[in-house]
Amino acid sequence: MSADNKDARPPAPDAPSADVGSLEKDLERLAVPERSLFEEAAATSEELLGTHRANPLSVLAEALKMASGLVTLAAFMLAPDFFAGDLDALVKLALAAAAIFGACLLLSLAIWRARTWELTSEGVRLRWGLGWGPFSRRSLTIPYEHIHTVSMNSSLLDRIFGLLTLDLDTGAAASEGDASKISGLRANEANVLRAELFRRRRAAGPVREGEKAEAAPAANPTERPLATFSLEGRELALAAASQMSAGSQALALVVLLVNGVNQLIEWGLLDVVGRGDELVAGISPVIVPVVLAFLVAALLLGAVVSFVVNLVRYAGYRVERYADRVVVEHGLLSRSSRALATERVQYVAVRQGIIRQLIGYAEVTAQVVAAPGDKDGEPSGTALLHPFIRVDEVDAFLAEVLPDYAGVLGRARLGRLGPVARRRAVVRAVVWWPFATAIFFGAHWLFGFSGLLESAGWLLRPVLVAAGMLSVALLAGLVADALRAWGAARYGRANHELVLVTGGLTRLTAIAPRARLQRMELRASPFQRRSGVATLSVRTAAGDADGLTLRDLPADAADEILAWYRPRG
Repeated sequence: MSADNKDARPPAPDAPSADVGSLEKDLERLAVPERSLFEEAAATSEELLGTHRANPLSVLAEALKMASGLVTLAAFMLAPDFFAGDLDALVKLALAAAAIFGACLLLSLAIWRARTWELTSEGVRLRWGLGWGPFSRRSLTIPYEHIHTVSMNSSLLDRIFGLLTLDLDTGAAASEGDASKISGLRANEANVLRAELFRRRRAAGPVREGEKAEAAPAANPTERPLATFSLEGRELALAAASQMSAGSQALALVVLLVNGVNQLIEWGLLDVVGRGDELVAGISPVIVPVVLAFLVAALLLGAVVSFVVNLVRYAGYRVERYADRVVVEHGLLSRSSRALATERVQYVAVRQGIIRQLIGYAEVTAQVVAAPGDKDGEPSGTALLHPFIRVDEVDAFLAEVLPDYAGVLGRARLGRLGPVARRRAVVRAVVWWPFATAIFFGAHWLFGFSGLLESAGWLLRPVLVAAGMLSVALLAGLVADALRAWGAARYGRANHELVLVTGGLTRLTAIAPRARLQRMELRASPFQRRSGVATLSVRTAAGDADGLTLRDLPADAADEILAWYRPRG
């Protein structure tokens, strides 16, 4: 992690490096950009006055996006003819692609002409719709004070054309969809527009509700951040490696391979019909080592794919804090920049996977009010603040980025769960085991009774043995995770903040200010009441989320936290 204060000056872009080759220097610049990849020449807020449309290049970009899926579908439909030797399929595909692109270009042009945006005294006014039938003319005004976050995104195709999209998130329902997006902006225009939106948001307080926003001082395009953090090359690689999900990527690759083989069979390129006995006789002597080798290869390839995906996602990470907002940028192919209004942050979470627990690093995120959905591969309400930071540096980082959360972990008085919670956690982990065992032996008896175990024993016996071993390994893993979660669980508070530590293999530390808590609930089942424990559940304006529920904490401690949440007198 590297940090620069507002008086720091970046090194010259062309400064020579004696110990780093030119290729390594270019990669380092990519990993730690000296400036935002979105930045261009400065623009002025006066250029934002009046009614605007997207840049004309967006017509071509949107047409290519719309046509790509349809052309892919056409190619998929004509593939059997091509593999059958019909070369005319290529001509048909070229004609279909031209027709599809032409239609998409006309539609994109019509949408471009109809969609406009304008900054008014009340808020951002967006208009769209072709004015006939189901595409009637519509208008949406978003008050400046309702804007929680402003995301600035650029897909790979958009980056080729130099275009950006601003997504104004008010935390409203997902039905708002693309209506709150301003697309087709150039980089300098998008930067100034975002700064202007936050300036007008500051000026749109309750006492200034009737004041014209244009009368306020203009946004300063040369505003410098109060603090800046980025990832160095080594930390970037470690961040990508420590966040690998080899299992899920391997499963996705296996599913993709199976679908591909099935498609080849349907096209007649892979003939296995009527050759089942021959194939079985050929592979049965080596089926176990082949399956094991395939699983190992799938896991290794999944690990590589996961590493590359994370590397592309984290590349160019940069976080900047201004007086009223925090701006986070990351991404290599699809670039994302998200500006959070600091007073809209509901709570901060420090997350550690099993690998990061071992090496002492964590990921820091902020939970904000956002419409349901996903942004950049994570829930829309979750904003990444730092992807890879030493645990002992989290407080210093928060002191620069979100000062209201700094020092809370040091001030909080945290308690631990008792032995009753450990026993209940283990019981929850193993309660499914008798049912799984009954199903396993029931399947074994059913296969033997029906005669399948004799006729297809070469396949069923290894499957049953593997299922039994997998269930035992799963049971051991769940028990280990329950014990780790019990040992790591903490609960308590500082003067004005609630702190909860939950999770085993993935540990989550949540810091939630009391002013952000909208609901606190204590629940106790008959078994919990008998054991003198309860479940604490907390909710903020961001909705239910992981890390704000803790099971089986002592009932008296839960009552104390509840009394702190709603003080009397």
